[in-house]
Amino acid sequence: MSHLVKYHEGTNRGCLRYRARDQMGTVATPAEAESAPTDVAPQAAKRSRGGRRLLAGVLVFALLMAVAGGAFAFANASLSSRFSPGRALLDYFAAQKRGDADGMMANATFLRPPGSSDDLFQQAAVAAMLQIPQNSDVSDVRILSSAPVDSSASNVRVSMTWAGASRVAVYGVRKDLRETHYLLYNTWRVEVPYATIAISLPNQAGLVTVDGIFVPTSSSSPNSIRAIEGFHTVAMSATSFYEREAKSVDGVDANPTLTFVGSVRSDAKAAIAAMVSAWFVACDAAKYWCPNHTYTAPNDGYRWYLTLPGYGKVYYTAYAYTIDPDLTSSMTIVVSDHLGQAKASGTCAATLTVDGSRTYSFTGTWSADVTVTGGRWGNTAGAWNCTQARA
Repeated sequence: MSHLVKYHEGTNRGCLRYRARDQMGTVATPAEAESAPTDVAPQAAKRSRGGRRLLAGVLVFALLMAVAGGAFAFANASLSSRFSPGRALLDYFAAQKRGDADGMMANATFLRPPGSSDDLFQQAAVAAMLQIPQNSDVSDVRILSSAPVDSSASNVRVSMTWAGASRVAVYGVRKDLRETHYLLYNTWRVEVPYATIAISLPNQAGLVTVDGIFVPTSSSSPNSIRAIEGFHTVAMSATSFYEREAKSVDGVDANPTLTFVGSVRSDAKAAIAAMVSAWFVACDAAKYWCPNHTYTAPNDGYRWYLTLPGYGKVYYTAYAYTIDPDLTSSMTIVVSDHLGQAKASGTCAATLTVDGSRTYSFTGTWSADVTVTGGRWGNTAGAWNCTQARA
C-alpha cells in the first residue's frame, strides 16, 4: 500500500506530522531538526561548572601549600637563628653580664688541660668568679663574623667591652649532638678558653685558693694554676708563719703572673720576741754578760774599767745594762724549707749605766733558730750581742 501523502500548499504542518506518525512512526521535520541542539546545551554547561570547581580546588590547595611553605621557611629561619653559633655566644655573655651561672653553663663548654683541677671548671667556680664585679661588667657584645669549620663547628669573631676595656676575640663554638630541639636543631656551645696563672710561693706556703676554691697540689703544678678565662682572686691561706695574702689577676686575654712574698704574721713576731726576751731573764749571770744584772768591781785596790765600742776605756765601780724591749720592729723571719722551722733575727739596742749616773748607748743584733708545732713556739739555738757598736 502506498504511504505517499500528497502535499498541498497551505496544508497544516501539524496535521501532516500527525498523519506521518500514524503511518510511519516518528519522522523528524525541519523544525524539529533545528530545535535538536537545544536538548544538548544543558549537559555541556554541567561539565563546565565541574571543571571550574576542580581548578578552584587546585588553586586553593596551591595557596595553602604556599602559605604553609612560607610559614615553615619563616619558622626554620627563626629556629636556625635561635639555635646557632652566634646566638650561643651572645647568650653566654648575656648570662655573664647578669651574673647567671646557670645560663653560662647552659651555653658553654669550659676547656681545660689534663691535670687541671676539676673544681675550678664546675658551676661553683663559675658562680664564685661572678662575685668579682669585673666579670659581670660586660657590654656592647657584637658578632662580627661567623666562619664554619665543618658541619659541627664554627669560629665566631666577637667584639665587646669587658671591665672597661675594648676587646675583639675569636671563640670556637661547637654543636652538641646530644641535645636536639624540634627534632632538627642542636644546641651550640661556646668553647671557653682557660687562663694559666703562674705563681711563686714562699717556703712552707699556705693552701692556695682561686675565688675561694681550694686548689689541690696534686691537680696543678706548684707554679701554675688553670682557671676559666676572666678575672680571679688568688689567695694563699694563713699559716703559723704567714698572713693570708690575696691578689687579683686579669686572665681575660693573658696568662698572668703573681708572687706571694709571704708576709710574716704579727703574732708570730710577737711570739718570737717574747721568746728572745725570756732569754734575757733566764741568762746565767755567773757565766755570761747578762742584761738586767748589776756587776761590781772587785774591792782589791785597783781601778777597773771596761773597753766599750766607740767609747774606749770606761772606769767603773758598778755597772748594769738593759736591752730595749722592742725586738719586733726590725725583726725578719726566714722560713726554712723544713716544716715548722725558721730563722729569726733582728737588731737590738742597749744602754749601759755606770756608777748609777753615766750612760752609754749601743746597738747590736740577735738571732734565733725557732720551731713551731701546733701553734707552740720554741728554739733550738740563739745568740745576742746588743753592745756591738756605739749608737
